[in-house]
Amino acid sequence: MGQLWRFSHEMSEGDLVVMPLKSRSQFAIGEVVGPYQFLVDAQPGFRHVRPVRWLRIVVAPSEFGADLRGSLGSLLTVCQLSRHGALQRIGKIATNQADPGWRHQSANVDPDATRTDLWQAVATGAEPVKLTVRELLARWDFTRRTATSLAVIQAELADRGIITRPSFATARMDSVVELVTVAVEPDSTAETPAQFEPADVAEADGPDDLPIKWSVSAVLPTDRGVQTVILGSPLSVAITQMLATGYSQLAVVNEDGHYMGAVSWESIGRARLADSEADLRDATVQARVVDYDEDLFAQIDEIYQRGYVLVRGEDRRALVGIVTAHDLARQFGTLARPFSLVEEAELRLRRQVKRAISEDVLIDKTPKWARGTPTFGGYSHLLKELATFELLGWQLDHATFLSLLDNVKNIRNELMHFSQDTMPQHDLDTIDGFVSMLRAVDRPV
Repeated sequence: MGQLWRFSHEMSEGDLVVMPLKSRSQFAIGEVVGPYQFLVDAQPGFRHVRPVRWLRIVVAPSEFGADLRGSLGSLLTVCQLSRHGALQRIGKIATNQADPGWRHQSANVDPDATRTDLWQAVATGAEPVKLTVRELLARWDFTRRTATSLAVIQAELADRGIITRPSFATARMDSVVELVTVAVEPDSTAETPAQFEPADVAEADGPDDLPIKWSVSAVLPTDRGVQTVILGSPLSVAITQMLATGYSQLAVVNEDGHYMGAVSWESIGRARLADSEADLRDATVQARVVDYDEDLFAQIDEIYQRGYVLVRGEDRRALVGIVTAHDLARQFGTLARPFSLVEEAELRLRRQVKRAISEDVLIDKTPKWARGTPTFGGYSHLLKELATFELLGWQLDHATFLSLLDNVKNIRNELMHFSQDTMPQHDLDTIDGFVSMLRAVDRPV
């Protein structure tokens, strides 16, 4: 209902539309050029239409910044992209220009600033040095947080007596962190700052202490906040908001913005069954509120049974979002696909190697503990000799295959550290291409 309302009433002539072409993993960008129409004689599913002038019909996902790609993954058929200057950026892409990206309004670091520039700015202390987690990672040419990237960056920060507030290891990718020296941390109770020792920071915030669990923030949508309704409002206000946004639930807050409960289609239905005159207070129920860094798997039963959980931010007070069963399903698909592809690659490699190469050779070229079954990383060593590779009978170039295998191995090693950041598209394409190649040469028995 809410989707159709958006399509027929909220979309306007001149609006840009981005349509996923799921069969080709591409997008098309167009401009709405006419009013909503209902074609009574058209086939079911094709009766509600808007005329569109297509500006570009083949747009690769990589042309959109990572933050825009996340928003384009919404389960809602019709949704408005308003965050991070989406309209202006999509307009640029529609005219074959590069996505100019987005900068948080609180960030004050020049996009072209180097790490040396950062250290100098922190040392002068003229003003706080603020940048997003994504921008911080980019200074080291990283695009996501993995065990390697976290260890490298934290080690250099520690060497210079610098930490981020809040920790860049747990903050959301597009949130702003401030670079501060340990000596000026406000929590210090000493009258004079203690001498900084890099080892102290490394011990307190080193790679061994980095989060390795899946937290709620891993599936928290980045393209929307939490929708609220004030407790004293008429129930019709909540119903109207839910229809207009397509949401199935809203957080209920008091006049000061403090959480009081939640209202959903289910709670409204139950309240109205008990009393046809039920108001918003009657339809408000208590929902689980969890912190953004809590264990995700501990919340799955609640999300499955109730349909959602509300999420608090770093201050442990303000609501920053909601995770629904749809979010869980969508994000798990995104997060699980690389693992599935890597597993398929490993199984296909193992099957073909076992069929084509004798057990004696396998035992000779693998560690004793492996008992003739190479690890994923071990296939590079096993197949580096052309004579061994040729036993597989694949019509593939040896050097190119080894290069692809090494690339996938490196991506796989980072993947196994359970980074909660979305895998870059080029890494996913690398794995996907490698698996497609193996499918082509994986002969059945």
